[in-house]
Order: sequence, then C-alpha cells, then structure tokens
Amino acid sequence: MNISHEKFLSKFLKKLNTIESVKELCAETAQALLKYTKGYASWIYLPNQELNSISVKKIYYSSDITKKTEIKKSIETIFTLGEDLFSNNYEVEDTLDYFKNLSKENTIILPVIVRGFLLGYFAILGRKIQFNYTFIDLVQIITDFFNARLEIILLKNDLENHDKQKIQFLASISHEYKTPLNSIIGFSDILKSKLEAGEEYKYIDNISKSAKFLLSLIQDILDMSRAEINKLELNKESFRTKEVIEDISYSFDEIVKTKNLHFSYTIMDVEITADLRRFKQLIYNLISNAVKFNKLNGKITIVSYLDENNNFVFEIKDTGDGISKKDYNTIFSFFSQVNRSILKRQQGSGIGLALCKKIVEAHGGEIGFKSRLSSGSTFWFTIPQ
Repeated sequence: MNISHEKFLSKFLKKLNTIESVKELCAETAQALLKYTKGYASWIYLPNQELNSISVKKIYYSSDITKKTEIKKSIETIFTLGEDLFSNNYEVEDTLDYFKNLSKENTIILPVIVRGFLLGYFAILGRKIQFNYTFIDLVQIITDFFNARLEIILLKNDLENHDKQKIQFLASISHEYKTPLNSIIGFSDILKSKLEAGEEYKYIDNISKSAKFLLSLIQDILDMSRAEINKLELNKESFRTKEVIEDISYSFDEIVKTKNLHFSYTIMDVEITADLRRFKQLIYNLISNAVKFNKLNGKITIVSYLDENNNFVFEIKDTGDGISKKDYNTIFSFFSQVNRSILKRQQGSGIGLALCKKIVEAHGGEIGFKSRLSSGSTFWFTIPQ
C-alpha cells in the first residue's frame, strides 16, 4: 500500500466512525471510493430479503462522465448477476468465488458480509484495464472496515428497536394493570370509609395498601425502563424542600408507629431548582428503605442543607439491617435486592435505588452510602444548584 492510500484510509476511517445510519454509511463510502479511485461509477447494493425490497441501490457517477450510456450496459449486467445471486441464496463460500469471478480488469465487486451473512456487495467501475489490479487491495480494506461499521450500526438499530418494543409492551401492561388497580383502591377506600375499626376494616385496609404498593411498583418499573433507554426528562421548577420532605415523612406514620421508630430532623428550609416529581421519588424511596429495613424501636435521622458549593445535600441514616460489603457494587443496580437470605421478611423489587441513581445523575448530582451489616446505613445525594 502506498502513502496516498494510507492518507486516504486514515482520513476516511475518522469519518466512517462518526456515521450512525446505514444509508449515510453507504453513500459516504461509495462517494469516497469513486473520488479516490477516479472511476466511472460506484455503488453499494443492499437488498432487504425479509421485506423483499432494496434498502440501498443509488449509483454514484464520476462528475466528468458525459454519457452514462457508455457504462450502462456494464451496470445492468452486474445488477442482473447480483439479483440472481440473492434470489438463489448461495452459501457464503460459493458467494466469495462468485464475486471473485465477476471482479476483473476494470471492475471491482466485493461482498458485504456481516455476522456470517451476505447482505449485499460493493461495485466500482474503472476507466482502465488495470483498474482492478491497482485498487483491489484498497477496496478490500475499505470493505472490511465498512462491514465492521455496518455491524455496529445494525446492532444499535436492533437494540433500539428491541427497547422501543419493550417500552411499548411495558406501557401497555402498565395501562392494563393501572386501570383495575385504581378501581380496587377506589372501592376499597369507599368501603373503609363505611366501616368502623375492626377485622373487616383491617382486611379492606390491607387490600388498599397492597394495591397502592403494586401501583407504585408498576410506575417505578416503567420509569426505570425509560431511564435505561433514554435520559430522564426533567421539568425543573423552584420549590422549598422542607415542606416536601416533611410531608413525605408523615405519609409513613402508620408503619412508623407499628415499628415504634423514632424520627429526628435537621432540615434547612431552602429553595432549590429541580424536578419536583422526581425529587419526591428520591425522598420517598430513601425514606421507604430506611423504614422498611429498620428494626423495631429503631431510629431514623434526616438531614438536608446547602453545602459550601451550593449543592443541595440530603442524608438519611437508619439503625437497620445494614448492607454486606459483597453487595456494595450492586446496590444501585436494576432489580437488585441485597441480603435476600436475611431479609426474606421484607418486600422490595430492587428498583427504588436504581431509579434514585438515574434521577440524581439526570440532575448532575451524586448519590452514595455508608453501611455495615447489622449496624445500619446512611444514604445521601446531592443536587447542584
């Protein structure tokens, strides 16, 4: 390979690695090869066998060709042979021999093979009989790079399509589940209002609580799935944090009384800018974990303030079960719940902390914890202002 080939390859590969669509990849490659080799025409042929159609076929001609009819016959011959190749579904080994026989003198034709499957071919028509001999090695290298980039793009497309299908499925399931759950919650709350404290009231109350737990779990799963695919969309606004934190804490009153937990607060009444709904999710999930995994007669301490860098800081400390060191690396992972053998008595999906991490990072902040098994935990997060 000569120096000019090396310079062309270096420049072309930088461009190649920035391309994200199949059509743009084909267009850039075909035009770059035509310009560099000074051939008559070039194209990349990619049929879509599943849809029985052609994805890419556009032919690029040299700007100094006055009569395209001069090479029209050669192009038609190659297209006919190519279509025959794909209609017969040859094995890859036979395909390589097939293209080798077609590629000669002033013609270069090379297969596009990704994941062991023939997806199409390159074709370049040159002006001189020695065209193939001069440029075949360069075009082969370009083809290899093209195939590698094409595989990455196709893989990304597959993942995106899979994720879109997953979101559509979850959205559908979410809707189907939310409707009956809201009915269960509504009717059970109506029944509660008509009953006095007693066995029947407790049963209805448990139905209502369980339905509300399922409803919040479905929403968390949906939010987490969206966050796994795209960045969380934030609707930022200004609000005071003390009232929000206290209101959420009060919503745990019943279970706090049942476990005889002691809450203490050191909350600065500061105004911050953040997504209020997401902020509430953060606070709710962290308090919920502190309550859920705490022991009878345990303590929970909540602190919030603005630090010297004008970051909003929230800390919550509990005297609960704590976290084993072996679980440190998975604590913020999706569907991860630590200490399963110890905490079988506890409910949990393993979604809450993973969602907290996504929310904090979307705000540009940090989240972390300190913990020791059987000695409680301290979770904290920051939101830059």
